Amino acid sequence: MSKWVLSPDRCFDPDPAQRSLTRELYESVRDLPLICPHGHVDPALLADPGAGFGSPADLFIIPDHYVVRML
Repeated sequence: MSKWVLSPDRCFDPDPAQRSLTRELYESVRDLPLICPHGHVDPALLADPGAGFGSPADLFIIPDHYVVRML
């Protein structure tokens, strides 16, 4: 039984011109850290090395209206 290998281009557009540009853009950013503020954490907290995070509720639950609605 052979091992299943996913293509490294599986998420890129199949059009050759688009794929070439996508590869170039990806190569320029792939080693950068991933910062995703979608958790509704104030981005200033991520940018300020001296920022205080408070309690988990202050950081994750109170500012996130999805979590508050779910609770």
